[in-house]
Amino acid sequence: MDYVRAAQPRIVGLFLVTVLAALLLGGWPGAAQSTAVLAATGLTVAGAAIVNNVLERDADARMQRTRRRPTASGVLPPGRALAAALAAVAAGALALWAVAGPPAAAFALAGAAWYALVYTLLLKPHTALSSVPGALAGVFPALVGWAATGQSFSAQVLFLCGVIFLWSPPHFWALSLAREEDYRASGIPTPPARYGEPATRLLIAAFFAALTAVVLAAWAAGLYGPLYAALALAATAVLWTFVARLLAAPAPGRAWALFKASGPYLAVVLAAAVLDHLL
Repeated sequence: MDYVRAAQPRIVGLFLVTVLAALLLGGWPGAAQSTAVLAATGLTVAGAAIVNNVLERDADARMQRTRRRPTASGVLPPGRALAAALAAVAAGALALWAVAGPPAAAFALAGAAWYALVYTLLLKPHTALSSVPGALAGVFPALVGWAATGQSFSAQVLFLCGVIFLWSPPHFWALSLAREEDYRASGIPTPPARYGEPATRLLIAAFFAALTAVVLAAWAAGLYGPLYAALALAATAVLWTFVARLLAAPAPGRAWALFKASGPYLAVVLAAAVLDHLL
């Protein structure tokens, strides 16, 4: 159970939503193959998440939100956790090679390396804007799903990657505002600590504005139709009520509410694209 907790199931589940969206948008390869792709990708993401926990165990131990993680509390020794993580990444990549081909396996390995090594090890401890390049970690699972369909790159996959990339930084920045003191205690640089709350709120609004532009452009360009427009526009209007409340007053509760709302928003936009594409 400690290994499961260290794998951060909620993060794994969120990434698998993007894999599923890519499989459905790219051309469903069948239930059996899709299930195998999801399971194998889940292994690589879980392995990368465990590596993240191992590398950040000291910082996690200083934060109220994360101090009970198995690696931070010492329940799970770092050596054992790292061995399990590498085994999961290797097993997932090999399974993807077998069921979806070399490109899918390569994207999975690249995603794990980017998240655990580039983002967690090299960027996050040193720059407050690490979430921007770190957002690429969320794009790789979608590329795994797309590669598994055998389709060439198209506007559909570019839309999917653009939405994921622009959504990720403000999602984390809202959390960093809501748990600002926690992150200060951890020593991890964040926009609130480096640039202040007003600048962070403007950054969040700017990225959500760019995300909104991409969501609207997909409809305006004819990539998706009325069903997508109705669902995506309604979800975007709701999201902006949370953004507006945060801009009006920098209350931690409002930042937390935006953080909690932004996850379902991503799911609704992806579901809208998938449903419109299928129906």
